[in-house]
Amino acid sequence: MSDTFRQSISRRVKRPLRLSRLLRTVAIFPLGALLSALAFQPAHAQFSMQRDPTTPFEWRGHVEGGFASTFKTDTRGGDSFDSWTSSIRADFGGPINQSILMGVDVGYQYSHYDFQLSGARVRPAAYGSRVLPRNPWGAINTLDIAPNMTVLIGEHLSFDAAAPIRYSGETGARRNGLTAGASAILRWQISDVFRIGAGIGVISKLEDSSETFPIVVVDWALSSSLTLRTEGNWSQGGRAALSWGPNKAIRATLSAGYERNRFRLDDNGSAADKNGVGEITSVPVEIGLRFRLYEDAHFDFRVGVGFGGRLRVENSRGGKLYSEPFDPAPRIGATFTLPFRLPRQFRFDSQADN
Repeated sequence: MSDTFRQSISRRVKRPLRLSRLLRTVAIFPLGALLSALAFQPAHAQFSMQRDPTTPFEWRGHVEGGFASTFKTDTRGGDSFDSWTSSIRADFGGPINQSILMGVDVGYQYSHYDFQLSGARVRPAAYGSRVLPRNPWGAINTLDIAPNMTVLIGEHLSFDAAAPIRYSGETGARRNGLTAGASAILRWQISDVFRIGAGIGVISKLEDSSETFPIVVVDWALSSSLTLRTEGNWSQGGRAALSWGPNKAIRATLSAGYERNRFRLDDNGSAADKNGVGEITSVPVEIGLRFRLYEDAHFDFRVGVGFGGRLRVENSRGGKLYSEPFDPAPRIGATFTLPFRLPRQFRFDSQADN
């Protein structure tokens, strides 16, 4: 569900939940203090940035198809790999009364990896060196579903809660690849051009203890043509993007973010990594163009580089078998987004009580 959607409802509802200005201030500062404390936790903590897609005052959503490719890059151990990813995502939501919105986000992602293990003079028989003994993984399937709810608190505050669930595993994996969590965000509309939010997320990890991470939301119209906002989804990761354009028809973006995926491995390969866990992380920096087709329909194209990348393989108990950084990886991507909505007779209208 979107920022535009929440703002539209808060202007049109008859009986929003009211809080005084003092209570709003008291609510914001403890959450900000907690966010600051979490941000300075050890490096294993996750940081997430979030945005929701755009939706007006009605039950509606979006469907998005995407493709991305990472070009060949070398690992520090002397091997190399490249990959490509295709995905489809959708969100749908709307109001159930004057103050509460319900929604769900779903998505599927298929990632194919091609490893070239020719850099090592001697191929080790098992894990234990910086060189990969075999293809660490093949194709990865990731399925996300996140039911979510928003409660409007007066005209300037809203509270978001979600329960993200993810399955991620190598094709053929038979052991559990499910993780789940919960997140909560308090958003504050400071002015017509500036909106912030802060929250907390907790999520489980495959063969590891759950982790707690801060969530930050920023939506700031610096001028009529320049905006700064965070973008992401209910799962871990996200990016901050600076967007500029003379009009809505075309906009240029500069973004930086964080990506991570942990997934269950299959039961093939060496005995050490059967039913183990794989992980790949990177910090992408990208530039892009958005072409608006009509209303909320648009096409995005982006190019960039993934910095700070790392491959990691663990055994079925979560013990490290292999962890190797890889060189900055050039990448390209494109997404195509289309809106949809319910027929007019199914739309919620708070004025029906009059």
